[in-house]
Amino acid sequence: GTLPYIDGCSDTVLIHPQIKGEPVLNHLHFPPNIKQTQHTHPSGRAGMVIQGEGHCVVVNPVTKAVTKTPLRAGMVFVIPKDSPHAFETTTKTMDVIAAHPDSDYGPTNTDHPMVNRTIVNGISASLIPSIQTKLV
Repeated sequence: GTLPYIDGCSDTVLIHPQIKGEPVLNHLHFPPNIKQTQHTHPSGRAGMVIQGEGHCVVVNPVTKAVTKTPLRAGMVFVIPKDSPHAFETTTKTMDVIAAHPDSDYGPTNTDHPMVNRTIVNGISASLIPSIQTKLV
């Protein structure tokens, strides 16, 4: 992946949000011998293993029971909102395409490359509300 993630894993954003808060599609890469830290996400996730193999490790928050689900190429999985989980690999890598239904970054109506990089008398148009197009 092009971006560092957690515990030696990496991420490439395949489809960026058109507007801040919209969905994102990521390619997650898990090298061999990864044991991710248990973590959650504030929204559900759906993914498909496109290459390699590994496990999804889920800890039941009430019973503390651990479930280790094998993952192989072609398998699809869903992780519910706020569900503690981690991914593990052994001798092989694993690559996952993951859909996130929301994002915490992306352009907004007043913060995007076109308005930010339009310069009027040495000042970015993003800093001049009086000339910005108003949405109705």
